[in-house]
Amino acid sequence: MNQDSAQAAEIIWLNGSFMPLGKACISPLDRGFLYGDGVFETMRAEEGRILCLEAHLARLRRTLSALRIASNDGSNWGNAARELLDRNHLLEDSAAVKILVTRGVTDSPGLPAPRHPTVCITVRKYSPPSRDAYRRGWRLHVFRDGFSPPLAHHKTLNYLYFLQARQAALQANADEAVVLDPFGRVTETSAGSLLARTGGSWWIPSSPHKLPGVTVGYISELFRLTGMPVLDKECKPSDFEKAETVWVVNSLMGIMPVREIDDIHLPQPAEEDASFWRSAYLGKVDHPANFHEPSAHNQL
Repeated sequence: MNQDSAQAAEIIWLNGSFMPLGKACISPLDRGFLYGDGVFETMRAEEGRILCLEAHLARLRRTLSALRIASNDGSNWGNAARELLDRNHLLEDSAAVKILVTRGVTDSPGLPAPRHPTVCITVRKYSPPSRDAYRRGWRLHVFRDGFSPPLAHHKTLNYLYFLQARQAALQANADEAVVLDPFGRVTETSAGSLLARTGGSWWIPSSPHKLPGVTVGYISELFRLTGMPVLDKECKPSDFEKAETVWVVNSLMGIMPVREIDDIHLPQPAEEDASFWRSAYLGKVDHPANFHEPSAHNQL
C-alpha cells in the first residue's frame, strides 16, 4: 500500500465525527493554521491502553482554560481516542495518540472565546527507538540562540522555537537539544523533560519557563514510592559536570539515557535502570505494592 492509499484508509476524529483522513478538511482561516493558536497533547498507547490519559487530558484542559479556548466535548476525547485505535487496527501495537484543539475561525483580536473550536484526534503506529539506541544513549546539545518562550509552560502549537533548537542539535551531531530560560537556567529538551542524578540524589530542572511533564511526573512518583525522592532544582548547563546520570523523558519513548551533553561526559548513563523504569511506565513490570497512577491533580 503506497502512502496515499495508507492515508486514505486512516481514520481520524474531527469535530465529533470519525472520517477517513483523505476526506478531512478545516478552513484555511482557522487560527491554528494562521497563528498557531491552539494546543495539543501526545500520548502513547500500548495494546489499546493510553498511558497516563487522565493526566494528559487534565493538562490539556488547564491550557485550554488559560488560553480561553472552551470546548464542550472534552469528556468524549478519551473514548474517541480508544475507538480510533480500534478503527485503525492498533489495539495490539504501540501507537501515538494526538489530541489537537485550535480556536477555530474568528477575526476578533486577542484571545476571543471560540464559537466553534476545531478538535482533531489522530492515531498512528509508533516505533520506539531500538534496543541498541536505548543502550547507546543520546548526545545532547545546549541551545543558546534565544531562550524558552513565555508560553513554554503550556503545550501550544507555537512550536517553531523548539524545532529550531532540535535542528541546531542535529547540526551539532547531537540527538536532542537542551533548552534554557531567559536567565540561562536549564528547563527541558526540545521534546522532553530532563531527570538527573547528582551525588546519588535525583532531581528535575526547575524553571517557570518549562512544560510540567506528565511522564516525568509519573516516573518521579514511582521513584518516591520506592524511597527515592525527586527534587526540583535550579541549574545551569555547567551543573551537569557534577551529574552522574541524565535521562530524557517523554510520553512516547519513555526514558532515554544520555551519554554526553556537548563536551560533558556522563559517567553513569544507567541504561539498565532506565530500561527497568521504562518498562514500569509501559506497564510491563510490576509497580511498587502501594503504587497507584498519580492523579491528574498531582501531575499538574
